[in-house]
Amino acid sequence: MRFSISGKVMFVYSLVFITIIFLSFWLSYTGTVGRLEQDLKNTHVALLKQIDDKIEIVFRQTEKDLLNMSQELEYVYFMYDSYDDAAQKYANFFGLSNKLKTIVHTNELFASIFLYSEVSGDMLTDKTYMKRSDSKDSWLATYIKMKGHSKWLTTHKVWDGEKEQDVVTLIRSYPSISSPEYRKGLVAINISEDVLYRMIKDVYEEDQGGHTFIIDDQANIVTHDDATQLYKNLAHIPYIQQILSHNGSGHFTVKMEGIEQSIFYTASTYTGWRIVSVIPKSNVYQPLKSTRSLMIAFAIGMVLLALSVLFYVNRRTFKPLDRLAGKMSGAFKPVHPEDEPMRSAVGLGYLETVFDQMFVDREQLEKQVRDSKPVLKWRIILDMLSGYRTEYASVRQHLEFTGIHLYSERFVVCTAEIGKEGGVSPKDETLYTYALCNVAEELMNMENSGVAVDLGAGFAAIVFSFAEGDMEQNHLRALAVLELVLDVMKRQFGLQVTIGVGRCYQDMKDIPISYDESHKALQYKMVIGSHSVISIEDLLGHDNQDYYRMIKMTDRIVEALKQTENEKLKEYITELFREAVNGSLSPDLIRQLSYDLIMKSLQVVASVGINTEESLEEMGNLHQRIHQCDNWQDTQQIVKTVLEGLAGKIEGKRSQRGSNKTIDRLLPYIRDHYRESEFSLELLSEKFQLNPTYVSKLFKEYMEKNFIDYLIEIRINASKELLVVKNRKINDIAEWVGYTNTRSYLRAFKKYTGMTPTEYREWVLGCEANSASE
Repeated sequence: MRFSISGKVMFVYSLVFITIIFLSFWLSYTGTVGRLEQDLKNTHVALLKQIDDKIEIVFRQTEKDLLNMSQELEYVYFMYDSYDDAAQKYANFFGLSNKLKTIVHTNELFASIFLYSEVSGDMLTDKTYMKRSDSKDSWLATYIKMKGHSKWLTTHKVWDGEKEQDVVTLIRSYPSISSPEYRKGLVAINISEDVLYRMIKDVYEEDQGGHTFIIDDQANIVTHDDATQLYKNLAHIPYIQQILSHNGSGHFTVKMEGIEQSIFYTASTYTGWRIVSVIPKSNVYQPLKSTRSLMIAFAIGMVLLALSVLFYVNRRTFKPLDRLAGKMSGAFKPVHPEDEPMRSAVGLGYLETVFDQMFVDREQLEKQVRDSKPVLKWRIILDMLSGYRTEYASVRQHLEFTGIHLYSERFVVCTAEIGKEGGVSPKDETLYTYALCNVAEELMNMENSGVAVDLGAGFAAIVFSFAEGDMEQNHLRALAVLELVLDVMKRQFGLQVTIGVGRCYQDMKDIPISYDESHKALQYKMVIGSHSVISIEDLLGHDNQDYYRMIKMTDRIVEALKQTENEKLKEYITELFREAVNGSLSPDLIRQLSYDLIMKSLQVVASVGINTEESLEEMGNLHQRIHQCDNWQDTQQIVKTVLEGLAGKIEGKRSQRGSNKTIDRLLPYIRDHYRESEFSLELLSEKFQLNPTYVSKLFKEYMEKNFIDYLIEIRINASKELLVVKNRKINDIAEWVGYTNTRSYLRAFKKYTGMTPTEYREWVLGCEANSASE
């Protein structure tokens, strides 16, 4: 009998599918029910542990209350029976009795408190006072020679002067730590047995159909949900003997009066008591009955549904395969002549041949796409540099397809040129440029994002993209990474690489501007020299030098804010406004300087994780407040108040965050090795066997700055200490703190301090001279 494709598929899949359904549901049923049974057992044991935890918390707090009470002066007088006269004695009794009543009334767990003085033989409770001669019940005196300093008594009856109660008692010696022969008395706090029972009852939301009770290590009942069982001993019961012979928690099943009972127990590490729950096994697994029924019904329903689908729906579904095979037999031309006879025999074998050819074609297409990715990448970047693509949304999918990761804003474009002594051949030029692009991308993507492409003739374009930070800070980060690129290319390939760097711009549409600036900066190679990083900001001047110098002075104010050094913060703000006034800045420029300082400070607050919108709301309308100031002193006071408030927020946020052990290990190592010029995030991560991305994330979270920013900062601070020595050369200082290029050191120092190293040295020495003359 000859079957069509749909008939064969339906027959085969019907057998396979039904077999899989039965096998899957059998495994699911056995696995699920077994796991649920174990989960139910673990749940019952966990409930007992929860009861044990509640009781232990109450008992430990009770013991703590006893110790606190023993520090009272009236308590000491009573124990030592030390009084000047009877009046003082009864006054002390009255005060001590009131304190006992207060403790009992404020703590609903306590039933009564007993004090016993071995010196006088007297006993005092929160309700009565009993002399040795009057006391008929001297139960507490029998424990004066007990072993240890404290003891928990299981449920027993106690008369407190008004009524007899079932209580659990904590007895504590006085003094708290003393051997029996030196004891002066005892104190006992009684907790009602009903309290323990309520602790058990509160844990169980509904009746379990069994019994839950507590026994001591001698099998005496401590508390029981059946009050008639109190004061009984259960040592003769076999399952109780089994529980007492084991420590910890567990469960087992026994048969009592023809009914299987599940026994759950846990042993208290504090009192040594056992908390036991006895529940009929049928009640324990009652929740599983509905699960079993549901799974069986579901399995039957799935089988019926599968049969319906296979014998009705799938018969129509696979019919198109017959038609598809017929169409392909006429439309598809085999690649190999030996496959020609298969066209007449339309079937699964023929379809397999067709699909094999389709997969081969697909693989060839994928190979062509992979080979074309570098070209697509090159084309996209050139379009961005030329200004043809100016919107990030329109180019994002193309970037992802080619494997380029760029943020949507904050771009710095650089132009690099390679060279070598003796020249570079065209073939080597292409290879070296390719190596430069790989090195640049690897170093850029450690903490930020970027891409590098070959422009031909030994030139390459490097595009940085940053997730955060202001324009000036990102520009400095790019310069630091490029210095590492130069170092790697020099050490590994012996190449001289010169890089021109444009400014940092917010939007993608300004990438061509930064690209043109990088070309202009690179032209200064003939003046500055090869194998260097040339920034456009090092070449172009500024219109208002005084205001620019004032803006740079705000950097140390922001740094003091970041470090929450309030005294330095006040000092630097005062000095900034004094310089602004002495420099004859106009009122508008002083106001603008205040706005810029506050905005930079808010960026620091945001980097710590504080909501800047809330901070702005608390400040009120700053623009209006500063604009309405009649003199610069009022403006200075507003700025001081705002920045001190922000410093308080930063300090509070950091106190909540805590510290990190990994950062605590990394920082000492950085302080010991920052002088090494090749020191980098990659070397640090390799030293501690950590992922560079993880280390970068830790720095941002706990140091609130990138690794490269922290490294530059620690080098600049170290150089400040060396600049105080007048006869030290700037070049030597730069090399000492880890800079192989003095220009890079001068650039970084000025960006961080607002002054050149020479200006800073003269300023420090001038301050010291003024202090000495005063």
